[in-house]
Amino acid sequence: MAGKLCPNCGELTLFKTSGTTRTCSKCGFTATTPPNNGKGGRGKKCVNCGQFTVFDNKCSNCGTVYKYPKN
Repeated sequence: MAGKLCPNCGELTLFKTSGTTRTCSKCGFTATTPPNNGKGGRGKKCVNCGQFTVFDNKCSNCGTVYKYPKN
């Protein structure tokens, strides 16, 4: 299975290693996307993974979706 195109070596070897990080398996290039769709900032703490990456009721690190009951 091919990964994404690595901007450093030009090969299809850029694979996702964690929630927002991709690493090239050939040259070691690392690309990280900040949370909140690239806007950055510190979100709320996720109860599932423990990271501060909850924006708009969804964790951008592990994908947990928060649904609150209506009163």
